[in-house]
Amino acid sequence: MEQPVQLSIVRTETSYRFRLDLPDGPALASQEYSTELTIEVRERLRRALQSAALSMQTIAVTDVKRQAAKLGAVNDALLSLGRFLFDTLLPGPLQEALRQLDTPLIFSTNTPDIPWELMYDSSVKSGRYLGHVLSIGRVHSLGKRDRDVLLRPPLLERPTRKLGRREAQGLSILFLVNPTGEVSRAEEEAASLCSSLPESISRIILYKQQANQLEMRMRMSAEPPHVVYYAGPMPVTTSSAGPVLALAGNSRLDGNTAEQLFQSLPRPPLVFLSCYDEERSGRNGSNSVNQQERDEMMERLASNLIAAGAAAVVAMRWPIHVQRTREFAALFCQDIADGVTLGEALRRSRVTMAQHYIDDTSWMTFVLYGDPTQRLLTSSLATKERAIEPGFDLFDDNHVIAPTLPSSNTPDRRFLRVVLELALGEARRMHKDYLGTPHLFIALTKLDGGCTQDALRGLGFSPRQVRDVIRLALGTGKATSETPILPTRRCKEILQTAERNAVNASSSLVDERSIAQAVLSEGDGVTHELLTKLGINPAQLSELILASSARALLELVPSASTNPEVVQEELPGAINLDGTPKGSNSVLERLGRDLTKQASAKQLTPLIGRDKEIRLLMQTLMLKDRNNPILIGDSGVGKTTIVGGLAQRIVDGKVPAELRGKRVIELSASSLVAGTKYRGEFEERLLKLLEEAEGSGNIILFIDEMHLLIGTGRASDGSIDAAGILKPALAGGRLRCIGATTPQEYRLIEKDAAMERRLRPVLVEEPSAEEALKILQGMRPLYEQHHHAIITEEALQAAVNLSVQYLPNLRLPDKACSILDEACSQARIFSMEKDMQEQEERSESSSSPVVSAPLVAEIISHRTGIPVNAPGQEERDRLLTLDTRLKSRVIGQDEAIMRVTQAIQVARAGLKSRNRPAGVFMFLGPTGVGKTELARALAAEVFGSGDHLIRVDMSEYMEKHAVSRMIGSPPGYVGYDQEGQLTGKLRRRPHCVVLLDEIEKAHPEVFDLFLQVFDAGRLTDAQGHTVDAQHAIWIMTSNVGTDMLGRSMVGFRAHKDTGEGLKRDRLMERVRETFRPEFLNRIDDVVIFHPLDQGQAQAITQLQINDLAARLLDQGLVLHVEENAIKLLCKEGFSPTQGARPLRRAIERLLTVPLSLRILLADIPKNGEVHVSAVDEKLDIDIRAPEGQEDTIALKIKPGDHLVS
Repeated sequence: MEQPVQLSIVRTETSYRFRLDLPDGPALASQEYSTELTIEVRERLRRALQSAALSMQTIAVTDVKRQAAKLGAVNDALLSLGRFLFDTLLPGPLQEALRQLDTPLIFSTNTPDIPWELMYDSSVKSGRYLGHVLSIGRVHSLGKRDRDVLLRPPLLERPTRKLGRREAQGLSILFLVNPTGEVSRAEEEAASLCSSLPESISRIILYKQQANQLEMRMRMSAEPPHVVYYAGPMPVTTSSAGPVLALAGNSRLDGNTAEQLFQSLPRPPLVFLSCYDEERSGRNGSNSVNQQERDEMMERLASNLIAAGAAAVVAMRWPIHVQRTREFAALFCQDIADGVTLGEALRRSRVTMAQHYIDDTSWMTFVLYGDPTQRLLTSSLATKERAIEPGFDLFDDNHVIAPTLPSSNTPDRRFLRVVLELALGEARRMHKDYLGTPHLFIALTKLDGGCTQDALRGLGFSPRQVRDVIRLALGTGKATSETPILPTRRCKEILQTAERNAVNASSSLVDERSIAQAVLSEGDGVTHELLTKLGINPAQLSELILASSARALLELVPSASTNPEVVQEELPGAINLDGTPKGSNSVLERLGRDLTKQASAKQLTPLIGRDKEIRLLMQTLMLKDRNNPILIGDSGVGKTTIVGGLAQRIVDGKVPAELRGKRVIELSASSLVAGTKYRGEFEERLLKLLEEAEGSGNIILFIDEMHLLIGTGRASDGSIDAAGILKPALAGGRLRCIGATTPQEYRLIEKDAAMERRLRPVLVEEPSAEEALKILQGMRPLYEQHHHAIITEEALQAAVNLSVQYLPNLRLPDKACSILDEACSQARIFSMEKDMQEQEERSESSSSPVVSAPLVAEIISHRTGIPVNAPGQEERDRLLTLDTRLKSRVIGQDEAIMRVTQAIQVARAGLKSRNRPAGVFMFLGPTGVGKTELARALAAEVFGSGDHLIRVDMSEYMEKHAVSRMIGSPPGYVGYDQEGQLTGKLRRRPHCVVLLDEIEKAHPEVFDLFLQVFDAGRLTDAQGHTVDAQHAIWIMTSNVGTDMLGRSMVGFRAHKDTGEGLKRDRLMERVRETFRPEFLNRIDDVVIFHPLDQGQAQAITQLQINDLAARLLDQGLVLHVEENAIKLLCKEGFSPTQGARPLRRAIERLLTVPLSLRILLADIPKNGEVHVSAVDEKLDIDIRAPEGQEDTIALKIKPGDHLVS
């Protein structure tokens, strides 16, 4: 690579110092030259710089056609500046050295405000600018380190990296267009530049909000660019990082960000900066910063970008007109695509511009920072395509279009001119001497983001392939570059038709649709014939183009007749967000819901996460065949929200090009049927809907509850249903459709093999608790804004954790969102009631209600009927004292209570095995010892109410077939559509105690039903529905072998402890004989209830007396029972073999019945007292009036009066 010459220029307070370093010899390297800065020199330099800057700024805001009158003054100002720099500031020896120099030159200087590239040598014949004869770059002079950074190894010596996509075979340019949305001139420049670049140069366009760091990283990783073209506002000055480039979304392209981006590329890119002052600063040429500040800012920014890894930077010293920037950039990019060095490409572009526009010096504004000897491509991989400048006026009587409409009705032809220039360039490259309709159609297919490209992709054709086929069919002509190109008669007629189409559409611009409609309307033309041979229906293509909402980047540039301040901001290639289906009688508009329109208005629930499902959804939609995904997931997992997230991505343009501009329309089976009264009306409506969706080419149908289409619309005579009508449209790939259903209901679709074959399942799993928490955190602002409440982080965690624990039959994130929404609503009601009370006392402004974890727990309690507390000390205290409360209700079974309590505490502490029930116990013992009572007590103490007890009498399942009553009848049997007795109750109340009473009386095969329950915590009914059994406590009672518990051990070694152990061993041996090992192994503990003694029976009697006293208290009576009466009742009712059950009957016979008779027969005094005692082995009941009350009746029940036969 040729080494550049470096000219060091250092400005001090009193002089300029110069030194020329030659790579081949030190002739001038050891000698420095200086020019003294006198007051006169300073003043002349200041005036020359100011005059040049003002002149360039003046023509920058002047229309190109009216610049001729001012160019003379501009040329004089710039010429004077160039002469002064060369003749006055540059020493004589250096002047001579530069005249003889023919190698690239680098200015290393600390004078960013001095345009040394404009030095003008007037001693040679006709004079010359230094920038016209030398390849020049410049670098800020700070030291040797900067020169080492500048003179880095060649670009292509960096080791290549493996990228996700194959690198482009030609030059690739990444455009960052108007990231802040404040500079419409940047849009105009980028649009016209993209249209003038040859097809071989790849263009990646990030427009407005797309121009952000994330999108840049993704695009640069997929297709590494050679050039990063920034068209936007002036750099933003920061105190820490210096000047940085503004990107979309308040992000910045500073040194650190640029280094991360550039280091990921296989080669350093060139950065082209086309920066404009914000338009609000005015159109009079005034800048927000002066010229010296601008020069210093651009040079510092360029130095930072080069240090970050850029190959070089091209920037504009002065602002110039948009058209000139486009022309210069197009020439420069074409040269570097041809393998020319950066400095030589810049020099050639300067010379070409100076020759083409003799009096226009716009070329002087472009400056190259960096090494001018670098190449982006080693050789020309691009064709020699250049935008063709026609040698005639495109709109006169002798060439293309003669004025045919009144001047007041003539639409703007600016866009039409661009299309004609592209068509002329195509004809020139094909060596044709005529301009025909095929060239016009090729030009339409080259419009980036245009509706022609969108329509062709909708039909499954690549615009590039269509162009290649048309070129091959037309062949190559024999015209030379000097041969004039004249339009054909048909071409003239079509372009005049395009103008009329624009007028008929009330458009102020001859846009792409008007031109495409005119080109495709010719029934016997060459274009029509070629498209037909390709398999493209021109009429259908025309309809798709007219219905497409895509717009070419060029069309987004404000025209002269349009106020730039009110131009609608749109994204290239994205959907027209306010558009509606063509025609006022649109079936889709009447029956469907436009999700993309709602997404643009921010009316959809935001999608958080689900990247995998969205990726699979887009991947399926882009398939050639079977491009109809169906989301399969339980209710509440977010299937509809995923489709809404896809609609939002389409609106934001964050989808592949094939899906851009699509509209997602949601349909329901009920809307299709509603209003159809007569035979055939439903079928006609559905056919019209499908025809409209297929004809538009940009519709994606979303059918929720898709299984409902099976059978919908089918009459009793066996006519076709909605699914049958939909199958042909899904088979051909002409219609994209998204379905949604649940796994159970998907079986209906699977039965229809033809329907199932056309769909591709996309499984939507329930999110984990961590993912659900992130979803709630993302949706918290929406709930806070809607309810005007404050949601704490603890409330979010409680909504997820408690809903998982207490609502197992529902799915995340829906159940957590529903709980949170209800909690916010209740908080608002509480806040309103509190404010109303406070307003009566004083007037204060109410604050926003706070949604906390206890409030969420209260909502869960209302739904489940379980006293739920947010995790805290209160719940821990309840669990620690559980055994005490159980012992107060169940007497004499302390060992059994201890075993059960320990198992429940382990489960509530979260240490039990996953997916197993909270507890599985078998209670063994004789009748009447408290087995059932302990189950009732557990339901009340653990779950808050005795209603949470599900009792199943297993003696009803003595037959083998009786199991169907528990889980439901199998298919084909009576009662198949009814739920099982156990599964139905367990589904509605999963937090409960299930009591399987007298388990040994059931059929042995019934035990197999509980194997999966006790092991996996789930129960499957006859219909295939899985019921959650993890949160239930399962208790089985049995009397197996309990006859030996009351026997006494006989023998010399009949110790008490030994006897109890032997009894237990014999009892367990009897249990193992009755139940199979696989059943017993799934039981947590076998709890033995021992027979009751006399003391325990008296305690039970006291408990039952307390229950009676509570009932009497409700009647206004106070019960007093003496100790001897309790002993008498225990003696009459307790039986060691029958347990405590006879006690209740004895109390009822001896006390409750006589007392009730006396209450009914006599006038009982208010607040009377009932005294019960034992006299002569009989109860004595005395009802007395309260002390101090007169005229009361005292009843004495004599012994024997209570005996009722």
